[in-house]
Amino acid sequence: MKKSYFLFLAFASSLTFAQSVISFESSEGYQLGTLHQQNGWEVTEGSDGFIQNQTITNAMSSEGSYAFKNAYEPSFDFQWFPIFGGSKVFAIPVDYSNFTISYDVLATEKLGSDFEFTLFAINQNEEYVPVAGVGIENRGMIYLIKDENYDFDYANMGWTENQWVNIKIEVTANEVKYYINNVLANTIPNFTQLNIAGFNMLHNNYGADAYYDNFVITSTALGVKPFENAAVAVYPNPAQKQLSIALPANEKVSEVGIFNLSGQKVLTTDESQNIDVSALANGTYFLKATTNNGGSFTKKIIKN
Repeated sequence: MKKSYFLFLAFASSLTFAQSVISFESSEGYQLGTLHQQNGWEVTEGSDGFIQNQTITNAMSSEGSYAFKNAYEPSFDFQWFPIFGGSKVFAIPVDYSNFTISYDVLATEKLGSDFEFTLFAINQNEEYVPVAGVGIENRGMIYLIKDENYDFDYANMGWTENQWVNIKIEVTANEVKYYINNVLANTIPNFTQLNIAGFNMLHNNYGADAYYDNFVITSTALGVKPFENAAVAVYPNPAQKQLSIALPANEKVSEVGIFNLSGQKVLTTDESQNIDVSALANGTYFLKATTNNGGSFTKKIIKN
């Protein structure tokens, strides 16, 4: 059965970079406490709101002072699949033919949770699918995702409690290469061949914690049309009954989709003014719109 995740959507600043570093330091605008809504990140939402235990911490770091703590959530039961953690969505999907990401990860103890990092895309059916992913498996092994169903192979290298491991994933048009501590662990076909929408760090809540630090992302973002770098407004935001989209001159909306935080499309329209959102439950949503000339943009919206 196809493995599915809660992929928590966030509107992030555009990453039209040659190289970008995320190390969760105060110099980058991070502060101690929940990761939620810091620099475009969101965390898992439970029945009583966003979980509180996914934090920026100074308890551990591979470089600098801070790191992200993908922590055990004592108020929740264990899960079969990793769903607890944080997610970051790129405002502009990144070209899958030229993308590299590396990061440091440390797990505190064995026989606890499985900790999984995943690059994800959105396919033609608007489903979230993996591009690549690496798991810190609870028995001390490391697994490498190899297809859209989250099947995997184990690497011939493992991990040790309370020791940092460096992971690097290289995505090109035809291949995905996995490196562990700068040693090539596996090369597989690029099974998705879709542009990368974002990435997440999740666990299945069997115990223990993991820390992530020192993300280095190297890529070229997709070419975008000029209006995508111009001011695009969605208002009022938060909205109660209606919202509207303000575009630069000569641009018109061809389709608008609104998605909930589980990735389900809950509203579709071709209107840009007075969009009726009164039937939506209160909460956070992700608005994706395309225009008459083939451009697109995304915005995070809140329904009150």
